[in-house]
Formats: sequence, C-alpha cells, structure tokens
Amino acid sequence: MIAKKFAVGFGIAVLLPMTVHYGVSTFSPSPGWDDYRIENYYERHERATPEEQVKLEKENSQLEKKYKEQLKLFQKHMFAVAVPIGIVALVLGSMLAIQAIGSGLMFGGIFTLTDGYWCYWSELQDWMRFVSLLAALAILIFIGYRKFTREGKI
Repeated sequence: MIAKKFAVGFGIAVLLPMTVHYGVSTFSPSPGWDDYRIENYYERHERATPEEQVKLEKENSQLEKKYKEQLKLFQKHMFAVAVPIGIVALVLGSMLAIQAIGSGLMFGGIFTLTDGYWCYWSELQDWMRFVSLLAALAILIFIGYRKFTREGKI
C-alpha cells in the first residue's frame, strides 16, 4: 500500500509541473532557435563581399533580437502562470487529508514554483527575487506550522 501511495504522490509531483509548462507552451510557445537564424550564416558570411557581410550581420542581429524578445515573453508567461499555480498546489496539498495526493500536490507545487522561477530568474530584479522567494518560503513555513501543530506532531 505504501508503494501505491508513493507512486500516486510521485506521479502528481512530476506531472503537475510538466502539465503547467506544456500548458503555457501551448498558448505562448517558446521560440525555436532555428526560426531565428540565417541558414548557412558563417559560410555565406565568408563568401560575401564587405557590403554583403554588413547586411548579413545586421539581419542576423535583428533575428537574434527578435528571438530574445520572444524568449523573454515566453519566460514571463511561464513565471506568471507557474508561480501562482505552484503556490495554490502547495496550499491545497497541505489541506488534503489524503496523504498521497496532498504530498504529491505539495511537491508538484514546489517543482512548479521552481520551473516558473527558473524560466524568469534572469529577468527579475534582486528585490523581486528576494520578496517573492520570501513570500513562498513564508507560505511553506506557515503551512508546515499549521499542519503539524494541529496534528500534534511537533
């Protein structure tokens, strides 16, 4: 029976962040690097005249800029969806009496939070990182305190 509970919890913990990630990707696709590059760029650059080289470099620079903009947009969407869902999963998991589902949601919430932060971490300012992580940590400590003091498991 313990193995089945573990399997259910583990499955939820793995599938929740994957579901959120690919759900966001469905509505806000991550840009493909191949879509923002010039075919045979280096070969073409070597054979090009100096004027053509300047033109190729400019085109390549514009494509890189577009790629970074689209990637940043995807990362922003991932953060905006994954962090709240991760927090909700943590809270909901802490309230459920069924241990396998509750622990699966709690671990899945932590992994979903991590995915949201991982994607957008480089774009967050230090104070935003600190405040949002502090809030997530406070929620987790609050959940743990309330859950375990009520059950008399200190």
